[in-house]
Amino acid sequence: MIRTRRNPNCNGRYYNDAFDFMDDMLGNFWGTGLESTSNMRTDVIEEADDYKLITDLPGFTKSDIGISLKEDILTITASHKDADNKDAEPKYIRRERVQSSYERSFRVENVTAEDISASYENGVLTVTIPKKQPVEPETKKIAIS
Repeated sequence: MIRTRRNPNCNGRYYNDAFDFMDDMLGNFWGTGLESTSNMRTDVIEEADDYKLITDLPGFTKSDIGISLKEDILTITASHKDADNKDAEPKYIRRERVQSSYERSFRVENVTAEDISASYENGVLTVTIPKKQPVEPETKKIAIS
């Protein structure tokens, strides 16, 4: 016989496992959605000649991180790849570290991909974007005949 517990704080759901019960309780208390952008914390710093985006990405390698620029939108992505080998040792009793991905976009203007530099050290990604003056459209006079 399987014993179930009902949690009135979690929409009256029934649980067969104490771990599921605790996950739901803590999820409702702390919030859920580890893949959301709110967990890709980024500081934006303005310096004399450039802007710096400093993002915490612990546990990622450089090959897990991507930075792209398309139509004035700078996008930072990070993705853990899960080795999906069910037959390999060890046999997991509970597995919480699985594939996850994050994405964050920033609007940038008057820069090209060649202008942007990035470094990743000790779990911190630093993206440097130079300040550029906006290009003023040239005004040309038209002669009246």
